[in-house]
Amino acid sequence: MLKFIRVFFVFYYLNLVSYSVCASTFYDVDLTKTVTNITQKSKASMSIEAKPGDVVEYNIYIVNRTRHAISNINIVSSVPTFTALVTTIGCNDGHLPLVLRCQILTPDGTNRSGYQGEIIWQLLGKLEAGMMAQVSYQVRIK
Repeated sequence: MLKFIRVFFVFYYLNLVSYSVCASTFYDVDLTKTVTNITQKSKASMSIEAKPGDVVEYNIYIVNRTRHAISNINIVSSVPTFTALVTTIGCNDGHLPLVLRCQILTPDGTNRSGYQGEIIWQLLGKLEAGMMAQVSYQVRIK
């Protein structure tokens, strides 16, 4: 998705890298990402306006619309260009069902304030049919 932030173009991607499920297809799992400008108190949407210094929050939702549990879920996103992570990303920064354990991977450096790069949420356990999980993180516009 390409976004315009003042004079900067910001590209970010969202990818459900993998999950395991019996007798289902990828299209039965919904993955959406919303963004909210925390500084300007905007509503969550697919795109926002932001300026340097603003804090922006990304929320990623995965909904299992299959008739079966899915497991071994990996969600991949990134800290967009011209931004930096505000704080360490934690597994409790969103809403995860108690049956899921979470591990955060930041392959481009240490998971802390100022981080730039890819983020991977490894969700271990089973997301049952009809259940939703949410992960989130905040960045500051440079």
